[in-house]
Amino acid sequence: MADLSYAHGVTLAESAETPSLLRVQRNGITFVNGTAPDADAAAFPLNYPSLITSLPQAAALGVAGTLLEDVTTVFNEGGSWCIVNRVPDSADAATLQSNLIGDAVARTGLFAALRAKAITGYQPRVVITAGNTGAWVEGGVVSVSLSEQGAKLLEAPVLEATGGGNDPGKVLPTLEAVMGTGGVDAGKVISVRVVDPGKNLSQAPTIVFTGGGDDADKVLPTATANVGDVANPFVSALNIITPKIRARAYITGPNTTNAEAVRFRRTVNGGRILIIDPKTIKNVNGVPVTKPVAAVFAGVRARVVASSEGVSGSVSNKIIRTIDGVARTISYPEDSNYLNEKQVATIINERGGFRTWGSRLATDDPLWQFDSVRATADMVNEALEDLYFLYVDRKFTKANLKMMVEDGNAALRVFKNNDDILGGRVWLSSINEPTTLADGKLFLDVEFEPVGLMEQIHITTHRNILYYRLLLDEVNGAIETGPLSLAA
Repeated sequence: MADLSYAHGVTLAESAETPSLLRVQRNGITFVNGTAPDADAAAFPLNYPSLITSLPQAAALGVAGTLLEDVTTVFNEGGSWCIVNRVPDSADAATLQSNLIGDAVARTGLFAALRAKAITGYQPRVVITAGNTGAWVEGGVVSVSLSEQGAKLLEAPVLEATGGGNDPGKVLPTLEAVMGTGGVDAGKVISVRVVDPGKNLSQAPTIVFTGGGDDADKVLPTATANVGDVANPFVSALNIITPKIRARAYITGPNTTNAEAVRFRRTVNGGRILIIDPKTIKNVNGVPVTKPVAAVFAGVRARVVASSEGVSGSVSNKIIRTIDGVARTISYPEDSNYLNEKQVATIINERGGFRTWGSRLATDDPLWQFDSVRATADMVNEALEDLYFLYVDRKFTKANLKMMVEDGNAALRVFKNNDDILGGRVWLSSINEPTTLADGKLFLDVEFEPVGLMEQIHITTHRNILYYRLLLDEVNGAIETGPLSLAA
């Protein structure tokens, strides 16, 4: 709009109603969480995400701990940049696990991934971590169902669990009541938090509430414990972290048996975790040593993203460069089908070498089970957010609205031409009304479909005995026109 005040002469101004250009962030960066006790502390401070763009730079991590080995594996598999987070090492397993998982408020350990972009300028797309990610609690309390919330409680009641069966290794759970904060929930227990699930419970323990204050009319809650296999705290943390940064986590499974790998899968859900089992074997000074597998798949994934396949390419069915064997033999297709169908990726030795096999995330939603489909949708969603960020606080004009739709459609055409999506479109939502527009709110609808995978190829072969007729015709033709036609 022109400045309508007096100005004798020619005045020129550039229009603010300009298109917003598509920008796609790097999608092959791996967040590596682990230990490096001999690292250069100035280059790699504790719990401070640090960008590594080359292996020579990674040398400052030192050989002790897990970080240098994992970063080296990612790079040697063809991957590129890593963001490493160094946590304090400890000889005590419980302390080390706590350090690796970290704190959500302080954003340490795995939770440091939440500030990786703010510090490095880059968002990690795959998260891996040291630690026993394939463990789970057998026969623990997975949840507590409240049948009565209680009433007129002046403080949180104390919970005690008793019973739970006769397993000699039984450990009873630790539970904590969560009180309502006001309104209709005032003086009531609204949920029960499982502080420690316990283990080896052959039956549900009995839960008893005591305390709750001195109100004579108080009513104590009642509840029932639900027993099953409980995921480890690495999984719980990753299910919180990965949706916030639009990443997926690759974790090593239990590395015991196929059946236990599938059982472990049943403790994991959330849609952004790829379970891989078994571990790998690498020769260290001529001695075979078992190693976690997550860094291998992370490196392969980064290689795929950097290749012509791009983000929509699959991590599965790719040659592995950095391993010498696997911790147990996975037969193709018997074992691999069993694992893959249950959303556990694995490694097979077929067609000339070890290959990644399987890319289904641990989710009950079949629309989002493929790792590459999830990654593609994340890329498109983020690109659209960046595209429209520059439109925030612009004026509601016909030109701006038209360009918003056109810019979105142009971005989707780029992704379609790059074979990342099959197609898509942007349009103004029917939700838009004068009242919402006057309040500064604009609604756009977007649809697109990521390119899927040909995971299962079925071939049917048929016999056709008429080919014998062709054989006879060919023989007769050779007799009539060939050397045999000169016979007496």
